[in-house]
Amino acid sequence: NALPYNVIFFKPSFYNNGLKNKFSIKITSEFYLNNNSPNQENMDVKYVGKGYGHYNSIKFSVDSKFLLAFFEPYFKSNNFYNSNDIRRNGVFSVLNDNTLNKNDFNDKNIRNLLFFLHYKGIGMGYQKSNRWWGHGVHSTLQMTNNTWPMDSFILGSLKELRLGKLGLFGLYSFSQLKDGVNPIKKYFTSLNLQANWHGPTIISVGLSRNYLSGGELSLSGREWKARDASLLVFEGFLTSNLIGNEYTVGGHDRWDQTISGYLSLLVPEKRIKIYGEIGSNDNRMHFADFISQPDHTIATIIGFRDYGIGKNENWVYGFEWTNMMLTYTIRHRGGSGTPGWYDRTLYNFSSLNNRRWGAHSGTDSDDWLLYFGFLSNKISVIPAINYERHGIVSHRPAEVKLEFRLDIKYNYMKSWFGIYFEMQKEMFLGFPDYFYEDKFGNPIDSSSGIIAKSRNTSSLIFSYNKYLNF
Repeated sequence: NALPYNVIFFKPSFYNNGLKNKFSIKITSEFYLNNNSPNQENMDVKYVGKGYGHYNSIKFSVDSKFLLAFFEPYFKSNNFYNSNDIRRNGVFSVLNDNTLNKNDFNDKNIRNLLFFLHYKGIGMGYQKSNRWWGHGVHSTLQMTNNTWPMDSFILGSLKELRLGKLGLFGLYSFSQLKDGVNPIKKYFTSLNLQANWHGPTIISVGLSRNYLSGGELSLSGREWKARDASLLVFEGFLTSNLIGNEYTVGGHDRWDQTISGYLSLLVPEKRIKIYGEIGSNDNRMHFADFISQPDHTIATIIGFRDYGIGKNENWVYGFEWTNMMLTYTIRHRGGSGTPGWYDRTLYNFSSLNNRRWGAHSGTDSDDWLLYFGFLSNKISVIPAINYERHGIVSHRPAEVKLEFRLDIKYNYMKSWFGIYFEMQKEMFLGFPDYFYEDKFGNPIDSSSGIIAKSRNTSSLIFSYNKYLNF
């Protein structure tokens, strides 16, 4: 799925990515107002800095017997001003509140592009579109639409393949990351598999394995090529399985692997879904290493949502918790291995245009989302509260973001009109070594002062979406 920033406000049956009909057109127009830093999540190319901006696009989609394709050109512009920027180092340098570059924001480009030739759902093609791997609605560990789309060669299935009650999905993706400075090419390789059992409760089990590689010679000094990178997701899972590979030394390599598994239980009759994802960002040396310290570099997501409460089943609520805190076992591994998710400087901490394609809260963070509201075919009104922290283990105090959001949508003559409001309070920005400050910004010990390094931001988005199906 390529999920919109307000995906939590749609029932599963409502979601239409433009591929349900043989030919469809989606028209989108959005206008933005923002009074401070660009700090929105999961909006792919549509971030807005301090000021105002707009986004317009038209998406053409075709779903035929042998071809699945869509094409969405867009135009966006932003009249923005300097804001209260925070400069951080290392893994925290690619959080979403980074200053926008006007050349990046004022452009005409292709947001979603897919050309997929297939036979009975299995095929190959090219994709440049935002993607979402996993069952989370606010975060996933492997791939979100938090940043610009990634160009990929794809092979497998884009739709569920049914064998009775069993549904199968598998997709291989291979990308060359754009880096005009580094002469040694970088690559992103991924393999996603999912099986669904369609009973009274729909059970989904999935696996996502991803590799970042290249950008320098292998650990053994071997030149790294596209063919080498393309096969990484099929190699062994344990370091001891890789000892014989010529690009490793003792089974170790320079590359960055993330692997996660997820499980969801969906009860269609009650419109309830429970889901979880667990991932690791480091190879274990052998099986004994795994059972000894299974929590090393572990990240998790758990969530629940209920789409049909009340007499008319028009109320919805849910929560989600993403936990990417540094784990206890890091201190016992002698500095070897991967200390946390998205930590490799070589790959700019798993980011494109300074925003991560994985969970937006990033390394050593957690992220809570709670929402409750009204949902019907005509109107939806959904408020939500978000609590997010950065540098929980590595810094004291950790950065904190409290966010209130309200999403209102109204359906009139098959067109959706929307108002999205977001108000956030951030504290301890840039990781100060004190908790309070006076009105001049000087550190003080007394709790009667102002919480240190605070910032307030409010955003307002007006949207219009029109679907034409043929």
